[in-house]
Amino acid sequence: MQAMSAVLVHRKGSLQGQKDKVHHDVIRLGRKPDNHVIYSENVVSGYHAEIRRRGDEYSLVDLESTNGTFVNGKRVEKALLGDGDRIELGEDGPVFEFRTDQGKKGARIIPISGAWENGRGPIPLQRGTRTLGRGSNNDIVVGREHESVVSTDHAEIRVHSGRCELEDLNSRNGTFVNGERVRATQLQDGDRVELGEGGPVFEFQWHDGQRRSGGGRSSESDRIVRKLESAAKGGPAGDRTLLMLQAAQKYYKKRRWPLIAFSAFIFLVAIYAGASWYRERQKIQKLTVQAKELFYTMRTMQADIVAQAYRSDRMEKGKIDDLSRMAKRYDDFLEELGLYEGKTETQRAVMRLARRLGETDLEVPRDFYDTVMGHVSQWKSTTKLRAAVDHARQRQLFPRIQLALAHHGLPKELTFLALQESNFDATAIGPRTDFGIAKGMWQFIPSTAAEYKLKIGPLKNEAQYDALDERHDENKSTYAAAQYLAYLYSTKAAASGMLVIASYNYGQTRIIKRLDELPPDPRHRNFWNFYRNGWLPDETKRYVLNIFSAALICEKPQLFNISMEPCIP
Repeated sequence: MQAMSAVLVHRKGSLQGQKDKVHHDVIRLGRKPDNHVIYSENVVSGYHAEIRRRGDEYSLVDLESTNGTFVNGKRVEKALLGDGDRIELGEDGPVFEFRTDQGKKGARIIPISGAWENGRGPIPLQRGTRTLGRGSNNDIVVGREHESVVSTDHAEIRVHSGRCELEDLNSRNGTFVNGERVRATQLQDGDRVELGEGGPVFEFQWHDGQRRSGGGRSSESDRIVRKLESAAKGGPAGDRTLLMLQAAQKYYKKRRWPLIAFSAFIFLVAIYAGASWYRERQKIQKLTVQAKELFYTMRTMQADIVAQAYRSDRMEKGKIDDLSRMAKRYDDFLEELGLYEGKTETQRAVMRLARRLGETDLEVPRDFYDTVMGHVSQWKSTTKLRAAVDHARQRQLFPRIQLALAHHGLPKELTFLALQESNFDATAIGPRTDFGIAKGMWQFIPSTAAEYKLKIGPLKNEAQYDALDERHDENKSTYAAAQYLAYLYSTKAAASGMLVIASYNYGQTRIIKRLDELPPDPRHRNFWNFYRNGWLPDETKRYVLNIFSAALICEKPQLFNISMEPCIP
């Protein structure tokens, strides 16, 4: 069988308008002259990425490039490519489309009704997994409309060699195949799938028009069955057909009761298995609801504790003890649910850090881990993190910053705000803005610094170091930063450390404006909502993920093959 061919169609950059056919099993892209596809842009690394072919599958692998590789807007280290995927080498770098002759074979879905992000044209399905849902992180975004019955993560389609499976992802309104609600099923050519009652509908097709294994009888088998059915109803039949019918009837008569008994037994076993599965499913759903309720109760209590510390400079021990007991109960729920089973150590580390920063590990977005690991790779590709950490160690900043944060009941991971703002440099000078010049390790603008009792020096309007400006004082500015963060943490961010980080970059009033549009509870006021719904600018999302990934590395450097002492106890 001839392998599927592919073409790179260059849409932006130095190769715009050019088409490159993929003739080899490995195609390397980069700036150096020994690459198969050569770019001139500086944003492209010497050896930037590779496209690898295995059978009919193509995958894209980033070669630890400086500026990253993006597939359909998402930074990836490795990704399975599909027809029409858009690849960008570095942010604002050259762009090409990956095209295959997939339209002549393989699988596809045909949107029939509903709101589909990319219109109702055929959607090719390559081998692998594709998710469908209302959330923007899905491979196929569908149902983004008012009062949609489509869940954020609704279903997934898995295409294998010769078969295609559909699985409902615990959606609110169910998934229906040919009118019947399903949990999981194997799709056949021509099946109609509905996402929620009255929701978007698509038809599943194999492009070559043939059903695969399990997809139906051969034409010869169909012809024989039709003849037998006609003869059984008294229709015309030849001698051969009558002999086959008599043999079938004799066999059935002889075997009828054993078949009936066996069928009854299978039916009872199926009922028992279905009931057991249903009970287990109900149990899991109940435990998940209880765990989420407990988590958001903990967040409300955490906000109260920090608010008290902000107002009175002390924390109530009784509430802290209650919070500790609730955290233990939450851990028990997660253990019973098996949430961390089958996860790698790095996946567990990402989930735990998200939880410490106020986001439930039960609802981590599907692409979050891969996005974080992309930022980890960025840190590993430069000396910036190690240099900043070495400077902070020399100045003994970590214990001082973490003591100030702990005094206000704040997550110690907020330490790395100072990394992102100034590389832990108390002499840092920021750019001139409409609000004045930001200065110091925490990059306070004059008005915020004054609000938190820092003295502003006479050179506040000059972009230079000012020894009389307390924004440059490591201890005083750190205590003021802890107070400011405690205010953000205990107000409408409702104890979401990640929303606090976003506020620090994007501006507290703009974050609060969006929060005010949400129902007043932490179930809606969380970073996961902002992340899934695209409510933050790309700059702010990168800002949050840079801090998150730096904290992840500095907690367990050895997990990422970095020879460095941990910065977080």
